[in-house]
Amino acid sequence: MSMSILIRGQLDSIPVLADVCFTKANYPSTCGANSTLSVNTPRGVLGGSVAGLSGGSDYTAFPCNETLMPLGLFVNDAAGAAFENSPAVASGKIAIMKAMASVEVDVYETYAKADGTTALAYAVGQYLYSSQDGLLTYEHAIATVVVGIVTKVPVTASPTLGVDMRI
Repeated sequence: MSMSILIRGQLDSIPVLADVCFTKANYPSTCGANSTLSVNTPRGVLGGSVAGLSGGSDYTAFPCNETLMPLGLFVNDAAGAAFENSPAVASGKIAIMKAMASVEVDVYETYAKADGTTALAYAVGQYLYSSQDGLLTYEHAIATVVVGIVTKVPVTASPTLGVDMRI
């Protein structure tokens, strides 16, 4: 999965990745669903998913959920691509984009329910939060920290979600 950086914010490589960042299952989703994820989606955090901070874990990044404090967006997949080296695996670190960047992501919640029956309809100006699965969504039950706002609505010809980050 990927994230395109339109206007750079800060790239933070200080946090160490928690072990779960390499083993997180991205399919099937436990809360909502994303039509771009499948059984072939690599394990571990995905580029464009939300990085979180867990209390008591200094400088350690986790896959975000609705209860963790968001740090920013992971720039790359933790697993890397099969044809590339794997710097995150080798170093235990990965770049996290933050500080008011403008980006486009191709991983975000596309359905409100895991059964895929209620499609989400994004609109420019909506606040975005972390979902339980660490993906961007405008629906939230517990999350109160705004990760960003929608600047580009995904359409069939260009299925990425435009985000102006607020963290």
